[in-house]
Amino acid sequence: MEFEDVSAKATQDERILAALAHASVILPFWGLIGAIVIWVTQREKSRFVSFQALQGVAYQLVLVLGGFLGFACYMCSVLGMLLIMPMGRIEPDTAGEALATIVSLFPFCILGLLMLAGFAFVLYGLYGAVRVLQGHDFRYVVIGPWLERYLGAYGEPAATG
Repeated sequence: MEFEDVSAKATQDERILAALAHASVILPFWGLIGAIVIWVTQREKSRFVSFQALQGVAYQLVLVLGGFLGFACYMCSVLGMLLIMPMGRIEPDTAGEALATIVSLFPFCILGLLMLAGFAFVLYGLYGAVRVLQGHDFRYVVIGPWLERYLGAYGEPAATG
């Protein structure tokens, strides 16, 4: 039986639980816990909910780890700015002043990029929730196929029901 058949035959309750696992991306750390709870409670009951919730867990884990990595980059840029700025006397209207301005704006650029990436991550998770709620098959671009291969390698085919 193909995975599309499993998603088409999913009950309304199964689709809601699967959508909640994806939509919980709205609450970064707590959403991960919610997706884990859905996966743990439903993994034996519904292969559809199990696979969708496991995708939600993996996706949100990437979001949380990416957030920590991004925050570390942001803090390094702030610390770098704080260390570089007092190192020398900067003359007005020189290249040093321009460099100081660029260095002082760099942390804010990193923060802006992190916020945009986080927003895009949340939107993609919500898109997955809507697709699953409508009864369609949904896989995150890299995570879905990887999980399917991983589960298949351990004798737990996620694509069959």
